[in-house]
Amino acid sequence: MRRARFKWMALGLLVASGCATFPDQATTRQTAEQMLSEDFTAPSPALLKRLAQDRSQQICSKIGSTKLTEEEAAEVVRLSRESIRYPSSGIFAGDWKRGNTLAHDGAGDRIQFGKLEGRKENGGLCQNCHALAPGEINVGNVGPSLTGYGTQRGNSEAIAKYTYEKIYNAWTYFPCSNMPRLGATGHLTPEQITHMVAFLIDPQSPINKK
Repeated sequence: MRRARFKWMALGLLVASGCATFPDQATTRQTAEQMLSEDFTAPSPALLKRLAQDRSQQICSKIGSTKLTEEEAAEVVRLSRESIRYPSSGIFAGDWKRGNTLAHDGAGDRIQFGKLEGRKENGGLCQNCHALAPGEINVGNVGPSLTGYGTQRGNSEAIAKYTYEKIYNAWTYFPCSNMPRLGATGHLTPEQITHMVAFLIDPQSPINKK
């Protein structure tokens, strides 16, 4: 642990020393990735896979204020769209009540006592970043408010499909956004995502009540 702190302090001093000694981006990336791989320990090889970035993440991992180029953004969109798997039923909106539960459930994929949390079903925890049903207090503001989502957009098949794709892999529409890629990473199943779609667009959902 002390060695890890020393490495991060050394990197911080290197950054603070100014442009004259700041390494190029490739060297900085390589140094940071090496530090993580050496100092992040896990009880099983499966957990170490979290350190490996897919191609989209590599493109999105910019240093400092570097912006995406048009070509990079287009590549992220292409890869994101290729990642989407649709529900076998062909139906994009499931049970809004189950979606309500998923939207408020933050469990799943957490490391507890050196092991992955044992869960039959992961949650989506939409409330961590979005306002949901009117009157809810324990909600986030990192993302846009979802209150009245279906009232504003309707519940057509086109809207259901768009919403499904946005939840599955938001980078399809907003490259490198902060929205978790809930389906593409395997955190949620296609069926679970259909329930979350229903929670957003169904007229009976509390999200669409005044």
